Amino acid sequence: MTTFDLAAADSMLKIGYEGSLFDGVVTHTKVWDFFKQNSNVRNGPQGKYIEGSHMFGLNEGVGARSENGYLPVPGNPTFTNSRVYLKKNLAVTQMTRNLMANAVKSKAAFAGWADVELVKTEKALLADDDRQAIGYGSGIICRVDTGTIDATLEIDAPYGLAGNTKGWLPGLRRGMRIVFGPNADGSALRSAGASRTILSVDKAGNAGGGILTLSAAPPADVANSDYIFRGDDLGNNAPESGTDVEMQGLLGMIDDGTILPIFQNISRDDFDEWKAQAIDASAAPYAGLAEEVLFMRAADDAEEYGGGNVTHFLCSKGSFRNVFVQMQTQLGYGGMTGPRTGEIGTKGIKVWIGSNLVEIRGVPKIPIGYVFGLDASTLWRYHLSGFEWDDTAGGSIWKQVGVGAGVKDAFYAYGRQEMELGCSDPQKNVVISGIDETVS
Repeated sequence: MTTFDLAAADSMLKIGYEGSLFDGVVTHTKVWDFFKQNSNVRNGPQGKYIEGSHMFGLNEGVGARSENGYLPVPGNPTFTNSRVYLKKNLAVTQMTRNLMANAVKSKAAFAGWADVELVKTEKALLADDDRQAIGYGSGIICRVDTGTIDATLEIDAPYGLAGNTKGWLPGLRRGMRIVFGPNADGSALRSAGASRTILSVDKAGNAGGGILTLSAAPPADVANSDYIFRGDDLGNNAPESGTDVEMQGLLGMIDDGTILPIFQNISRDDFDEWKAQAIDASAAPYAGLAEEVLFMRAADDAEEYGGGNVTHFLCSKGSFRNVFVQMQTQLGYGGMTGPRTGEIGTKGIKVWIGSNLVEIRGVPKIPIGYVFGLDASTLWRYHLSGFEWDDTAGGSIWKQVGVGAGVKDAFYAYGRQEMELGCSDPQKNVVISGIDETVS
């Protein structure tokens, strides 16, 4: 006899779906959260720009004299002004009216469009804020690492810094659009800024540098070592006419002039006081090892040379593991403590710097081998407002899509964030580079 089975009944059975939407997009906002929690805030309109006044020298009218000697002759104190311009970040979503009507949590759909679009759009913006909070305002994500320019593109050099691995580190994801250019200042973009969409990211490919699969081959004029910026055919995050459009980040603030010679309109060549302290940990006596004495040295340099007080260390994940390895070596940390249970790993690492207990945090998007020793009192957030959906058109965030003289049964919404990050006294901070991540 014929058995009535599932194969025979295939067309009459309903399709069952999971009750929730699985989110495979991994984003981190560790540095952005740090700024929200630990920085000073200036809130309000900027006018042309926000100007700060910095004294880099006193009149020095002091001195020891004999009983009948002349009074010390005072000079002029040295003042200079910094400038901070707010940067605008935008987030946009668009859908048809039919999708808005049908894609709600109901029998017709297992996820609401508000969950998929509005919430996830804000999440994507926060992820980009986090990347910008680490960079140096240039908008560079990575560089091309091949002379064979096709839809399968090798990359390296995260944030444009020299390095053969983790070109994807700043946060390249499926669906992002990118543009290409030969210059770090964003000038002369290839094919007038023609964009390509990322279809997938192979993070292990190209010996760890990464491989992008694109929607089409890059423009024909793209070449090896070109810079890659986020952008689409109508605009991009690259500097515009030499002016950064992205927010400033740690690589620019906590720098000795190697990466960013001019910071907040002040030349670091003219004012050494505008440079952060810098340590190359790849050289002797550290040889790439993240030992406790290295963090002591970093905090001491910030205090001795810059008058700072390091309150936090933020480092790459590999550097954090290096710290842990050194701690295990020195203290036997992580061994079993009893016959029944044991614990390994670490929730966080803290070191005593003088009388201060300072936490070392591992952060996903920080460049390879980098550690930032931060005096939180010098960090600032300048903003007109936090992120907000635009509701200037009749109180609704939704605007109807129009193309030329025609109008569609579709709607779009966009939000804005006008903000900048800054540092009022870079010399009180310190940057460590060259930590060996292969140790871990």
